[in-house]
Amino acid sequence: MPVDKSWITSSDRSSPEYEQGLNSFIKLCEGLVDSKGNVRCACAKCYNTQLIFFTKMKYHMYAFGLCPSYTRWVYHGERIVPPAIVVDDDLPRNDMAGIVNDIMEERTEEDTNLDGTRFSSLDFLAKLMLIKVKNKWTNSSFNEILELLKSSHPEGNTIPPSHYIAKKRLKNIGLGYESIDVCKNDCALFWKEHHSLQNCPVCNESRWVDTNTKGKKVPHKVLRYFPLTPRLRRLYCSRHTAKDMTWHSTGRAEEGTMRHPVDGFTWKEIDKKYPNFSSEPRNVRLGLAADGLIHLVT
Repeated sequence: MPVDKSWITSSDRSSPEYEQGLNSFIKLCEGLVDSKGNVRCACAKCYNTQLIFFTKMKYHMYAFGLCPSYTRWVYHGERIVPPAIVVDDDLPRNDMAGIVNDIMEERTEEDTNLDGTRFSSLDFLAKLMLIKVKNKWTNSSFNEILELLKSSHPEGNTIPPSHYIAKKRLKNIGLGYESIDVCKNDCALFWKEHHSLQNCPVCNESRWVDTNTKGKKVPHKVLRYFPLTPRLRRLYCSRHTAKDMTWHSTGRAEEGTMRHPVDGFTWKEIDKKYPNFSSEPRNVRLGLAADGLIHLVT
C-alpha cells in the first residue's frame, strides 16, 4: 500500500495531517539507526547530508520539517524498484539470492525447482550459504546439514554433497572468490609473480604454518578476493539492480542540487575527458572512499 506523502508540501506544519505524517516518517526511521544511534537527517536544513543522533533528527524534523523535494525516501527504507514477490514467506529474499534467481539465460536442468519445492536449486543454495555465513557454521557442520538434507529428500535431488561442491556451483555463475596466501606480517601476497614462492619476498618469513607438514600445507594467512567484473555483470543481470546501475544517466533530477557524485566536479571532468566512455550509461565509475575522502576512478 503506497505511503501517503501529501503532508510533505503542506505549508501548515501545525496541522494534524502534517504532524501525523511526520510521526509516521520518524517511526520509519527508528529501524534505520546505526550502532552509534545516528540516522541520516532528511530535514529541510540537512537534506540527507548529515548523520546525526536520532533524537536530534526528531528535533530537526519538527523545527525545519521534511525537505519538500524529498518525495522518494531512498535513504529511509523506500525501494526504488518495487520488491519482488517472495514465494517463501518464511525465508525472506536477499540480494544474492535475487541475483541468482534472475540469471534465467544460464539455467540448466539442475537449476529447475528443487524436488517440487517452490524455489530453484540455485535460489535454495544461495539462501543456505547465506545462513551459514550469518551463523558462522563450520564447513564440517555445513557438510553434515547437507548430508541430512540429501538423506531426507527423494533420490535425484540437486542438493550439493558438500560445501566444496556448493562453492563450485556459485563460482560457476560468477559468485565465487579466489583464495590468495598472504605473508604473516602482511608484507606481500603470494600472487602472480610470487605465486610459487615459499617465503615472503620482503621479510623472508615462511609462507606456511608448518613447513614439515606432509600433504597440503596450511598458510599463515589467506586473503579472499572477490573479482569485481563478474559481480558488476551480475548487477546488470538482475532486474532488481539493473535500473539502479544507469540511474546516474536516466533517473536523477536536474535541479542544481548536489546529491550524487554525478553532480560533482570530478565526474563531469571524466565525462569531458572520455566522451566515448560517458556516452554509454552502462559504463560505471568506481568510487574509493576512505575517512570521508572520495576518489572517483573509471
